[in-house]
Amino acid sequence: MKLINHVLDIRRLIQQAFDNRFSRMGLRKEAATPVEQIPAEHQEKRGKLDDIMQDHLYELGDYAEARQATINECVFTLFNRIAAIKVMEAKELFPEIITRRKENAGRSFEHNAWLEEHPEERNAEREGLKHFLNDQFDRLGEHIPLYRSDYPYALLPTADELNEIIEKFNAVEEDADCGADVWKGDDILGWLYENFNTVEKAALKQSGDKTEYDKVSLQSQVYTPAWVVKFLVDNTLGKAYLEMYPDSRIKEKYQIANAPDHQVRHPKDMREMRVLDPACGSGNFLIYAFSLLYDLYQDQMDNYGRDYSRRDIPKMIVEYNLYGMDLDERAAQITQIALFIKARVLGGHRSHWPSYTHVVSTHFSLPTYDEVKVSFGYDTSWLQRYDAAANKIWSDLSSAHKFGSLVRVEEQLDELAPDDDNHMLFSAEEMHSLFSGRNELKTVIHNLVDEWGKANSFSLLKSSEAKTFLDIISQKYDVVVANPPYTDSADFGKELKAFVEANYKKPYKFNSNLYACFIKRCCELAGMDGKVGMIHPLTFMYIKSFEDVRKYILDNWYINILAELGLGGVFPNAQVDAVMYVLDSNKSINDGIYINLTKYKNHVRKPQIFEGVYNNYINRVDDKHVYTLPQSKLKGIKSYPFIYWISDEFRKKFGGMIMDEIFNIRAGIQTSNNNRFLRYPWEITDLRTSNNDKGRWVLYAKGGPYCKWHGNIWLTIDWKDEGLYLQDFLKSRGQDLHAQEYYFKKGITYSAAGSGSISFREYDSNCLFDIAGSCIFPNGKFENMGYALGVYNSQIVSYSLDCLNPTVNKQPNDLKRLPFVEPNSGQEKRISDLSSVCINIKKVLCEYSLIEPEFIHSPLKSGDETCVVLSKYYNYENALLTQILLNESVINKTVFEIYELSEHDKQMVLEKEGVPVGDLPVSSSAKAAYREWLTANEEFPVSDEVLAHLDNLEENDEQPRITDFDTLYQNNNEWEEFCIKHKMNPVEVWWQFKNANLLPPQRTQTLAFELLTDVIRTVLAKDDDGVIPLGDKLGEERLAIRIEREMMERGYSPAQFNQVCQLLGCPLEKYLQERFFQQLSYHLNLFKYLPATPFIWHLSTGSHHAMELYVSIYKWNRDALYRVRSIYAANREAALRDRLNSLDTSTTEGRMEAQELRETLTELQEFCQKVDDLLASGYDPKLDDGVGKNIAPLQKRKMLSYEVLNAGQLKKYLNADW
Repeated sequence: MKLINHVLDIRRLIQQAFDNRFSRMGLRKEAATPVEQIPAEHQEKRGKLDDIMQDHLYELGDYAEARQATINECVFTLFNRIAAIKVMEAKELFPEIITRRKENAGRSFEHNAWLEEHPEERNAEREGLKHFLNDQFDRLGEHIPLYRSDYPYALLPTADELNEIIEKFNAVEEDADCGADVWKGDDILGWLYENFNTVEKAALKQSGDKTEYDKVSLQSQVYTPAWVVKFLVDNTLGKAYLEMYPDSRIKEKYQIANAPDHQVRHPKDMREMRVLDPACGSGNFLIYAFSLLYDLYQDQMDNYGRDYSRRDIPKMIVEYNLYGMDLDERAAQITQIALFIKARVLGGHRSHWPSYTHVVSTHFSLPTYDEVKVSFGYDTSWLQRYDAAANKIWSDLSSAHKFGSLVRVEEQLDELAPDDDNHMLFSAEEMHSLFSGRNELKTVIHNLVDEWGKANSFSLLKSSEAKTFLDIISQKYDVVVANPPYTDSADFGKELKAFVEANYKKPYKFNSNLYACFIKRCCELAGMDGKVGMIHPLTFMYIKSFEDVRKYILDNWYINILAELGLGGVFPNAQVDAVMYVLDSNKSINDGIYINLTKYKNHVRKPQIFEGVYNNYINRVDDKHVYTLPQSKLKGIKSYPFIYWISDEFRKKFGGMIMDEIFNIRAGIQTSNNNRFLRYPWEITDLRTSNNDKGRWVLYAKGGPYCKWHGNIWLTIDWKDEGLYLQDFLKSRGQDLHAQEYYFKKGITYSAAGSGSISFREYDSNCLFDIAGSCIFPNGKFENMGYALGVYNSQIVSYSLDCLNPTVNKQPNDLKRLPFVEPNSGQEKRISDLSSVCINIKKVLCEYSLIEPEFIHSPLKSGDETCVVLSKYYNYENALLTQILLNESVINKTVFEIYELSEHDKQMVLEKEGVPVGDLPVSSSAKAAYREWLTANEEFPVSDEVLAHLDNLEENDEQPRITDFDTLYQNNNEWEEFCIKHKMNPVEVWWQFKNANLLPPQRTQTLAFELLTDVIRTVLAKDDDGVIPLGDKLGEERLAIRIEREMMERGYSPAQFNQVCQLLGCPLEKYLQERFFQQLSYHLNLFKYLPATPFIWHLSTGSHHAMELYVSIYKWNRDALYRVRSIYAANREAALRDRLNSLDTSTTEGRMEAQELRETLTELQEFCQKVDDLLASGYDPKLDDGVGKNIAPLQKRKMLSYEVLNAGQLKKYLNADW
């Protein structure tokens, strides 16, 4: 069993135990029993819990939530107390308290010893287990606050419950999946903490809520691995030390980049070196820094004559050097205990325990300033000087429970002290007065907090935390390290958004993501010679919305070393495109060091890869992953993306003419309610076309999957009243239509998101465009959009875009920054002509696809045998797609010429993008056969350049044989992807496929399904009411018979009809009954965040199949539903009753059939009741309302054979207000 399963099992046990304990103390789920009505032995503890619950009630406003929050903290406290003892036992810090052994008669060593001292407890419940554990906690509490009896959340369950909990803890190391040494790791408490929180994480994810301040730690909580921690701490704290002591032998033990060879920082006492983690989580950075600091103290003693006591070093490190803050009480608790354990491990049994830590949770609530101020009597002069400042500090301090270390409490204090630039303007006496005022004000705030803390023991603890926080936040640090929360501004809750915009938007915009706020905050908290080490997503390096972040860093800090780690492989339980780096407040003449591991996506050995590359750098071994660059060069490209790997020549191209000067690149419409305003073309009939220029619905570009040249126009938008209907809706929400001046203009659209490369395609003037399907329009300086489309689909653009923004979400601002080079007339015509051919090929192929608006007919035409027809079509389609890929090869070569790339830069592009498959070698027989096809192809005549390219391809007759054509077109394994996967020229693949003479099964079944779908649509259109039964005796001919007749009318022979049915995978009647509706729903689900929208529905009464009907959405209305009830159901009921009355029930067979018929009749009657209920509810479907809204009431009543909508979609559509 995995560790997480053990953790959740233990958590469940403790949770139940404390839920019971709270109920026994009168704190029941529904309401609290008055304290005087509960047993006397519970009243004291109840009073303490009431104080705590009152604090939670003040914050949450609900008794049940406050009760659960208090229980949750009690649960974690006991969990953490026992887990920490297990860790200390494993490190042999004291005899075993929790771990039980056979040689101790199944008890722990200490329990045995305790029973010797307390023999009377042998007959107590579980041999006095609860009293024993209380005694042990009290003993530990003399040194570690977590175990003190007055700790607010200190609570124990019954002895029996406690015994089961301890047994579960002891089972962890006995599990082979966890290992016998599981408790020995420095980071085990952190892993327990992360696993413990999975319950809350799952609940938050499932809710779909925006991330408010109280959920930040859950939304983006990722455990920082040890190798990342080591790199960042070594290169901040370690380097700071070497700047004071460059000759130290520390550099032999720790690998530190850009290590100085002379003193650049004035030495200071080690006790003055301060390290802060402002979002410390479970304390990984501080725990590792502890080890490094220990070595630094020893180095001072051994080599620099410092007179420290080795026994006192761990205590000094905790009390002088390490500081941490976190919103999460649990995280701070873990860090505190981890530091106490680390101190004891390093110092040994004879060392002194630390008296306190500088680690604090900011989860404290304070009363208003006015409430506490009245408790103090201040003279008028003090109030005049400091009252406003004290009020502001108190206000900031009061919001710490929401925003943690992001609150700038220290700003008011700093305003009272002179800064570095003007302190020479003040006399010594004035300086003393200013600093005295600052200190006096801070003391007053401490006193105010103390006054509030007198209320009860819980308030006392919280007041202590508030004072510690004030002290931590109001000083500067030599080193600030962090793995901050990653929450995008789009996911901010209302309060968090308001706070961030008020505090981190000016003068520099750090408000795009919470981690950006932490970049600014870490830099603020670092002192004059401070260093900052961080890890988080790499978006700040490239995306336009982080431009101010980059400018601030480049203007004010020096990037010492930066490692771009790439997607996955860093955090065990999270997919993050990560970067880690070290900033230095002191400018340096040294080049910055940059490490690029982005090619190793999701690599399981990424830590080892990084270690190897970093070691090479430290040992001065050349490594292709390492780059050095003067920081000034990062300013050479507009908006300062951190592009460090390109040549100076290539960098200059970004400084020349850019696309923004040549084209208008615009994000499109954001409807704010896609379910209401967007439809697939098959959901509507009033589509705006050249023959219907007033149609309500307009074709709509919304990105979609990878698709070049043409296609993906799969949606329509409601343009009722020429868009005023949508615009009025947006204006009612304080929004408006974007980029209105570009509506109904021809241009280029693209897919900006997804796992594949970016892809561009033509965009016609009969369309509108979405924010996810942004468009490119000519601005008058360059009108040839065919040429522009070719360039945008080239490898240079793909590569350059990845330079500007390597994330999967490319933005219009990224396209604007692309370099543009004007071609000569010959180059322009060549690319434009080839682009036109590619577009026209894709248009023709769209005519064969059911999901495209251009669909005309299935490639499964009547005439020859089905396998012959399909084989011809596959060879035709593959040949055309091969022609596109050859065209792209010529386009790429031409664009390389236009941009005048050096061979080095060209190789750099090809290494990243891959050699175009159209450039790969090909066998002589394949080349000859394809050349013959190409020159005979009059539909799309080949250009001389493409023909020359084909002739010049390297010939290699030792081509490997492809054996997996059956996977072609499966799971996005389309033609181009298939060629890339096999690293084979499409000409060769075409030739081998043609000779293989097989039909890819998945694609073949899909084509048969699409033909059947088109036939059923036609059959339903010909039917009077668009309702057709699957079975007999419902008053009209069943669907299967009509399908066969329709296919005969289309010219298919009976043999062809049977062959098509065979391709479906089962007999037609069975397929219609069991599979068609589900496959149609899946097939038409083209966008992840939009529902499936089948235009044919399968109504079903249930498992007895009393009645099965296919209906067309184009004829579905209230009258059709009524006919289902009054005609089809009535006919079916009559047939069933006739059969029932005719049975001979004296036989076993007759009785069994009669029973089945009665159950079938019951099912039919229940279905009719559902119809009656639906009609009574006012159900009146309108086609323009969309499939989702119209089908939801049927799905809710279980009237469909397959559930089209997921639970979230069903809820939305049932509550739709349009």
